[in-house]
Amino acid sequence: MVATTGRDRLLSRALSGWTVLVLAFLWIPLVFIVALSVAENASTLFPFEGVTLAHYRATLGDEELLRSVANSFTVATLAAVVATLTGVPGSVALVRYDFPLADVFRVGVVLPMVVPGVILGIGLLMYFRSVLGVTPGFVPTVLTHAVYGLPFVVLLVSARLAAFDESLEEAARDLGASPLEAFWDVTLPQVVSAVAAGFLFAWIRSFEEFVRAYFVSGTMDVLTTSMYAMLAYGTAPKLNVIATLVLFVLALVLAVAMNVGDVVAAVTAGE
Repeated sequence: MVATTGRDRLLSRALSGWTVLVLAFLWIPLVFIVALSVAENASTLFPFEGVTLAHYRATLGDEELLRSVANSFTVATLAAVVATLTGVPGSVALVRYDFPLADVFRVGVVLPMVVPGVILGIGLLMYFRSVLGVTPGFVPTVLTHAVYGLPFVVLLVSARLAAFDESLEEAARDLGASPLEAFWDVTLPQVVSAVAAGFLFAWIRSFEEFVRAYFVSGTMDVLTTSMYAMLAYGTAPKLNVIATLVLFVLALVLAVAMNVGDVVAAVTAGE
């Protein structure tokens, strides 16, 4: 018993130490970015030359950069809306109905998540130009990001629908509700957290997406392409500031979604 307890204690300490190392590996680069955003020397913390807010003033005064941020917010929001409006009916079809080529549809929905961004970006660029005759820009970027966000919506909503008790919806129909009314009044309130989670993940993936946007955005700048230009031309101060601001905004959004909306618990626990 003593030996077993000793091994358990040793294993617990080893796992705790490993967890600390993993978290440090993930978070230390982000801490450095935040620190560099307020450091006099924006390239390295050592030697430390002092703290300044000049980088923030320069960044917030850059109209072109702020325009790219606004473009990213707009594209991400519209792309998430399109992905959600498409993904929710698709999830219902996959879970509730047995239709021809359902497995092919299921694989096709997931493919944008696993296909390399370069391949999908080039393929969609050729499709928009050659087949649809659409010039790269705002609309192709929104549609591309909607395609990329669709799997997140479908996977989350499908998982929640699969755990939902269909007898509740059937009881509503027995009481006179139409199929659409039963879904709207009974099923949707039970899966709304999964829908919100799918929308959130689709929005975040669109907002931080670079590779696909690089091919289909044309002359329109989004935040990620602007950050790439900063990196290419060595404008580190603004890059650190915008990365810090994006980090805090996304952390705030996730915190609200996970605590106020209880999104994660509703999706994973089926509550």
